[in-house]
Amino acid sequence: MESILKILCLFSLLFSILQLSKLILKRRNQSCFMLAYECFKPKEETKLNTNTCAKIVLRNKNLGLEEFRFLLKTMVSSGIGEHTYCPKNVLEGREACPNLKDTYEEIDEIMFDTLDGLFKRTCFSPSEIDILVVNVSLFSPIPSLTARIINRYKMREDVKVFNLAGMGCSASVVAIDLVQQLFKTHENSLGVVVSTEDLGSHWYCGKDKKMMLSNCLFRSGGCSMLFTNKMELKHKAILKLKHMERTQYGADDEAYSCCIQVEDEEGFAGFRLTKSLVKSAAQALTVNLQSMVPKILPLWELEVE
Repeated sequence: MESILKILCLFSLLFSILQLSKLILKRRNQSCFMLAYECFKPKEETKLNTNTCAKIVLRNKNLGLEEFRFLLKTMVSSGIGEHTYCPKNVLEGREACPNLKDTYEEIDEIMFDTLDGLFKRTCFSPSEIDILVVNVSLFSPIPSLTARIINRYKMREDVKVFNLAGMGCSASVVAIDLVQQLFKTHENSLGVVVSTEDLGSHWYCGKDKKMMLSNCLFRSGGCSMLFTNKMELKHKAILKLKHMERTQYGADDEAYSCCIQVEDEEGFAGFRLTKSLVKSAAQALTVNLQSMVPKILPLWELEVE
């Protein structure tokens, strides 16, 4: 009887070790490493310094003296600096009547410039990519932007593609979170995230102060990022994603409308940024930190708090 008990205990121990090993291997396969980050560098002729920005503002015939003062004060105090960039159609004075060609040129330049740089620097071929996520909140054409990239680089037929739109400032974080979740079920994979925005066809030409803010705060830019869960590439990683936290406040009316695309009283389309934007962002950040801090800080620091 004693021998049987010993054998059962031994089997139980071996089973526990086996399950623990499976869990460890599973967690290893669910890792998310950033291998490379390629940031878009626009051409010098598209640079938007304070003087150029003032010229664009002054040619808007819908603005009065009060609106001019508000915009110039906002530009000076925004802290953006003299080295930001603007879509070509705005610099050329066509912000009030953008066309589809302008939009494609703006997005294509950012996407393909950063992807070319990413593939060249990492020496990975586009055909090796298993997951592709593109996020552009304000432009969702047919065929999709992901299809446009696949066609350009002749990627594989089984590549997993996702095209995100309407996600606003959280789009990049949402896209990375999507890749991380996909890595949990797709082992030994490579994922690319392309993140940018279409500004040229959404320049506000009215005089609503809450909507004029977007012209002062938003600029051209974008990036492409390469991720993997392959452990053999761990030593090449520049960052490792250890924890991701997202909080959804869309059910709150004040948070929902703090940054919203609307038309003003005169029919000009744009984005209305309200004072509740800071409040809503602070609430989400507080909730995120409350959940994240115990997972990232050492135990002795938590005890001090």
